[in-house]
Amino acid sequence: MLGLYEAAHLMKHGEYILDEALSFTTTHLVTAATHLSNHLAPQVTYALKQPIRKGLPRLEARRYISIYQEDDSHSEALLKFAKLDFNVVQSIHKEELGDISRWWKDLDFATKLPFVRDRVVEDYFWILGVYYEPQYFLARWILTKVIAMTSVIDDIYDSYGTLEELELFTYAIERCDVSCIDQLPDYMKLCYEALLNVYEEFGEEMAKQGNSYRVHYAKEAMKQLVRAYFVEAKWFQEGKTPTMEEYMCNALLTSGYYMLTTTSVGL
Repeated sequence: MLGLYEAAHLMKHGEYILDEALSFTTTHLVTAATHLSNHLAPQVTYALKQPIRKGLPRLEARRYISIYQEDDSHSEALLKFAKLDFNVVQSIHKEELGDISRWWKDLDFATKLPFVRDRVVEDYFWILGVYYEPQYFLARWILTKVIAMTSVIDDIYDSYGTLEELELFTYAIERCDVSCIDQLPDYMKLCYEALLNVYEEFGEEMAKQGNSYRVHYAKEAMKQLVRAYFVEAKWFQEGKTPTMEEYMCNALLTSGYYMLTTTSVGL
């Protein structure tokens, strides 16, 4: 019953049989949850709140290790392998996060840009939900840095820069040229230089794979994002209330997902 319930969450729109299966299994599992064995009851209760298909694979695997361990029929070899796999991969993630945290600390945004949110650990965890396998080190490394810089840029547009400063900043990012740095206020120079360095590093890594062309599209997506940030800043600072259509059209870009999707292609 639990297996059918979990499988039903793979349905697509219009798959009415699976929709009926989901309704049927949900009803019966809710009823059964109160008198199941100590081993099954926690699984059913959790599944009703969080189906496994809607969770992060790595977190779901860690949770299930504890459940599987309590099953009298578990395989000792499989359990040992699962724990070993989780611990080894987690140690890789810890080492990567340490390196990324040092990069972030060296930028010293906390001192030089105190209005900026410190989200680098959150950013790493966010991308870890997409690229958790060890072989995707480069994707985690580059995308965490891009997300961290995007967060800084977002804070500049949302809570600090004047409209005139933001216009200069938008133009500089559109140019992606270090010569533009002299036109920027001092507090923006640090962010701009760090952003250029991230894309330079990105370009070097892609060149090793013969995929340098991908960096161009990543930069173009970032330019599109900051243009959308500028539109929002202009609305706010000029006291304009956009229509729903205007807002949603711009919000599709400021959500950042288009930029991140474009950046991640090929990583």
